[in-house]
Parts: sequence; C-alpha cells; structure tokens
Amino acid sequence: MKNNNSITILSILIAITAMMMTACGTTKKAVSLPDSTSTSQQTTPDGPRETIIATVGEWRTMQTGGNIKLGAGSSLSSAIQMRMIRNEAIFISIRPMLGIEAGKLIITADSLYAVDKVHKRYIAEKVSILTSGIPVTVSDVQDIFLGRPFIIGKGSLNNELAPEVSVSVNGSNLVLAPREPFMGYNYDFNFDKSSHITSLNIAPKGSTTAAYQVKYDDVRTTQAGNIAHGLNASASIEKKKVTFSLTYKNIDWNGNVKIDKEMPKGYSRMSAKDLFSMFSN
Repeated sequence: MKNNNSITILSILIAITAMMMTACGTTKKAVSLPDSTSTSQQTTPDGPRETIIATVGEWRTMQTGGNIKLGAGSSLSSAIQMRMIRNEAIFISIRPMLGIEAGKLIITADSLYAVDKVHKRYIAEKVSILTSGIPVTVSDVQDIFLGRPFIIGKGSLNNELAPEVSVSVNGSNLVLAPREPFMGYNYDFNFDKSSHITSLNIAPKGSTTAAYQVKYDDVRTTQAGNIAHGLNASASIEKKKVTFSLTYKNIDWNGNVKIDKEMPKGYSRMSAKDLFSMFSN
C-alpha cells in the first residue's frame, strides 16, 4: 500500500462511505439489470411480498468482526471490527496487522468522522458532503451493509410500508421495488426463491442497466431476520474504479455497544475534498 499517491487508511474509510452513501451516480460503468417494467416479469400476489417482509427483523445493536478487501490501483485486505446502534451510528475499525487499530470510521445522523492513526490525520465533516442532497439516512446505510430491503428516507421495509412496494418474478428471482421512482432513479432488491437477498440495483428511470449495484451472499437467518454476511460493490470515485468486498463473522445482536466519537489530540485535520483528490492520482 503506497502512502502518498495511492490509497491510505483514511482514503479507504472514505471510499467505503462514499460507495455506500452516494449510490445514485457513483458508478459510470453499467451492469446488466432486470428492468422492473419488463414484460418478462409478472407481478405476484401479496404472498411473496409478505414473505420477504417477514424476514426483516428488529434489532437495537450489532457488533461483529470480519474482513474487508478494497482496491483502487493498489489494494488492501484487512481485518475489521464493526458496531452499529440502530438509527444512530455506524462504527468500522480497520485492523490490518495483529489486531491493532490503524483507522476508524464513524457515521452518525449528521456527521462523518474518519481517523487515520498511521499518518495521524482525521476528517470531521457533515454527512451531506457525500449524499449530494439525497436524504439517505443512517438506517438506510445500515440496511445496505446488512442486505435488508428499505425505502430511501423511510426506513426498513415493514408491514406499514408494504403498500409502497411490489414484487415481480424474473426467471428464478423475485424483484421487490418501490412503486414510485426516487429522484429520477429506480431501485430494486433481488431475492432468490428462499427470500434471500442477492442484490440491490439502482438505475436511471427507464434504463435497463444499473448505475450502481451491491451483490450479496452468505445470507443467514439471525434473531434480526435474514442478514447477508457477504457483500461486493464497485464504484467510480474521481474517475478511478474502486472495488469493495466485506465479509462478516458471526454477528452479536442487542448487546451493550459503545461507539467512541472522541477525536484524537495532536492529529492534523484534512478536508474530504482534499482526500477525494487522492483518487485522481
């Protein structure tokens, strides 16, 4: 891993956040996407929709270990620790060697903090610097990390939100999609016949190619419902392709979780705009 002209711990943390929070428009390379309006699809009765909703469970906190692989010219594979408080905060600790924390990322409802302990730098910004006016919530980002269907800005799919989505059949997949596009984009969630999520797809309205896609695997039934323990995504940041995969070990639910938001003393502060310029090198 190069220190100056390629990916640093800090830029990796921001890349994770950018890819998860700016889904609409981060990737220029299109991937094939089943068109939710295709005549090859058939809208199903309410049964499959209710079955999928039943797999979306409640939770208060989660914590887990895992591994991240990220590439953007150079690459990094690292152990991580992740903690979440539902609707409040996401914490990711990067631990590439011997379990020692090299960097951490904290996302709250309105703030983003990223700390690079290797180079003694940090970022403290409003989350809006990444969302470009899209009302993505902490809950939405948590659902993306866990592979749970949601409606942007309204939360995880539940019985109350059921009338706002429809389910159609595409080959061997079930496609769950909001009935109304969002800010010129359609987005949908693909499931296999076991109601295990396989992908999240976002595309410009009327397009059959995705602008952004997250693929999921290793879906397990947990006390919080069906949770994907593996995800893969790619995006373009400052015209550089960034690939990202994340795997979790066994997740601990609803325990006591503490997220330390204190910024270190003696570190230099960077702006997110300065950081994004690293990806153009």
